[in-house]
Amino acid sequence: MCGVSAVFRYEHLKEQDAIKLKRMNDQMRYRGPDEEGYWSDDRCAIGQVRLSIIGLDNGTQPLFNADRSVVLVCNGEIYNYVELKQELASKGMTLQTDTDTEVILPLYELYGTDCVKHLRGMFAFCLYDVRHSQLFVARDRIGEERIYYAEVPGGVVFSSELKAILKEYIAEPQLNVEALLAPIRFTGGINPRDTFVEQIKRVQPGEMITVNDNGLKRRFYWQRRRTYDFGGTLQEAKQETLRLMQEAVDIEMRSDVPVAVMLSGGVDSSAVAALAKRNGREVHTITTGYSGRHAEDERAVARRFAKEQGFIYHELEMSESDYVDSFDELTAYLDEPMTDSTAIAQWAMFKKVKELGFKVLLGGMGGDELFYGYPAWNLLGDSLHLRREHESIFPWKGKEKKLQWLKFMSHNLKWVLFAGYPHKLEDRAYGWWIHDDYYRFMENAKLTLGKETVLLNDYKFSIYKGFPIYPYGKEVDMIYDTAIDTVMTQAYLYLSDRLSMGNSLEVRSPLLDYQLVEHVMSLPLEYKYVKGRPKQYMKDVLAGIVPDYILYAPKRGFTSPNSFVYHVAQQYDYKCFTSDFKFYNSVLADKVLSLLWK
Repeated sequence: MCGVSAVFRYEHLKEQDAIKLKRMNDQMRYRGPDEEGYWSDDRCAIGQVRLSIIGLDNGTQPLFNADRSVVLVCNGEIYNYVELKQELASKGMTLQTDTDTEVILPLYELYGTDCVKHLRGMFAFCLYDVRHSQLFVARDRIGEERIYYAEVPGGVVFSSELKAILKEYIAEPQLNVEALLAPIRFTGGINPRDTFVEQIKRVQPGEMITVNDNGLKRRFYWQRRRTYDFGGTLQEAKQETLRLMQEAVDIEMRSDVPVAVMLSGGVDSSAVAALAKRNGREVHTITTGYSGRHAEDERAVARRFAKEQGFIYHELEMSESDYVDSFDELTAYLDEPMTDSTAIAQWAMFKKVKELGFKVLLGGMGGDELFYGYPAWNLLGDSLHLRREHESIFPWKGKEKKLQWLKFMSHNLKWVLFAGYPHKLEDRAYGWWIHDDYYRFMENAKLTLGKETVLLNDYKFSIYKGFPIYPYGKEVDMIYDTAIDTVMTQAYLYLSDRLSMGNSLEVRSPLLDYQLVEHVMSLPLEYKYVKGRPKQYMKDVLAGIVPDYILYAPKRGFTSPNSFVYHVAQQYDYKCFTSDFKFYNSVLADKVLSLLWK
């Protein structure tokens, strides 16, 4: 992991650009405390701060091709760099360093901007082609890494962090109120490109941008799609799923610095740890619990599993004082108001992990989203299907339709009596746990920035705007795809990056490997989704690898004790908002906005 920035000018680089670029890197030095580097010509300047993970002695960036006509800075990891180096060697191409990032340079020389299609990893890079005066920027397929951009007078600026662009290049920021409110209501944003600063945008997952004399052009080189076109048997599907999971863990264990697995005691992290151990590696695991008695604490399960597997087990404990201290600390590293309350626990954990001496962590992010692990989302998808099935019976004409209706009613009478369905596709159904708090906050909420006051209740929006049309019977996939694009990508992955990098740590997510994602999304829904049994397909795949007492334990997840979170919210005084009601999401958004909007 690192921090990267780049400035491109359509005519000539300004004298202040180099100074601003240096300050941008200084603002995110925690992302790369080991090294820094800069390069510029008369049109483009790029910089990087480096957290050294692979190629410790000779991986300093920017990196150059042989004649220095291509310049590269990259944030993230190219996990398949070993295989790519072998492929490049077979073509007679030699590399100068041991770092994974360097493979991008010869791939660009061979394939141009299509080089990104050969990369398997998490990354956001800026590559400048001196000969063609073209800046090429790309983000990984899933969106594990981030990069922002703003079109400014005479050019374009990119950076790993929004606040770097905001402080140096946006003199008069304009507020996007809907982008500010969405994560307060839904935990994550609902627009993949817009940020709460109108002038600053996100490069989207699987997107590339080129900037040259013809202006800025965006293009997707990959988009996540459900194809349902796998032609094999169920057993073959499971075998391929396990193979890809194992392969993803293997390549993501590659590192020249100490690596550990975050072990929660749940299915996903236990799977990652068990697969890491299968090839005879020494595996360190880190488990976190809470002082006192809390239902969220899974240390006993994790400790048992670690002993059985022969992991080197590390245990951490967090107290309420860790939470109070953590809120002020973590908000200093956020530049978007993503509001998942588990961020407090994550921050406290990452601080303690850093003290243990690890630099790279593997986690189970993505398992629930990929394998239908959220019972409420499953119920919402099933309910939507019931509604569509019921509607398809009408108009009620002919004997066949009558028989169809009778059959439907015999199976679903209780849902019809309960005003239709167990869940409806409505505002409350998504982010239900914060629905009431949000609307209590919004009753009389105002936002004051400088001399301007905004009545927040004037802004109405829905996460269901523009919902895609999904095939009949695939409604649960519509729910999960929406959740992946919003909560997972914009909140969970964002917070994982910001909180780990705030402690100079790198977090990797093998279950989000794009080849694994493509495979699972190619499977028929009936292979991988069993109504009323979350993650049953994944559990079948992991049978004999992860024990049943983990596979079939009640779902808990790495959540913060409610009392801790409540205490943080109630101790806070609004600085930008005015409202009679406080809750964690509004408090965090207020704090982030107050720190950035100066």
